[in-house]
Amino acid sequence: MRSDKKFKSKVMRAAKKIHNAGGCDAADEYSRGYDDAISLALLILMEETGFVIEDIVDYEEDEKI
Repeated sequence: MRSDKKFKSKVMRAAKKIHNAGGCDAADEYSRGYDDAISLALLILMEETGFVIEDIVDYEEDEKI
């Protein structure tokens, strides 16, 4: 069974990767839709975990799992 610390680290690492995948800020409809989808995925993750965007943006992996 996973420890809470390892689980939190994995969730934060995944959230950081999702956050980094967005932000293309392009003007065309497809790219805006992509950014909206990334934002929605992060919102769902934050609602379910209680993390806030600052936790995710500031997260730096301290240890390997």
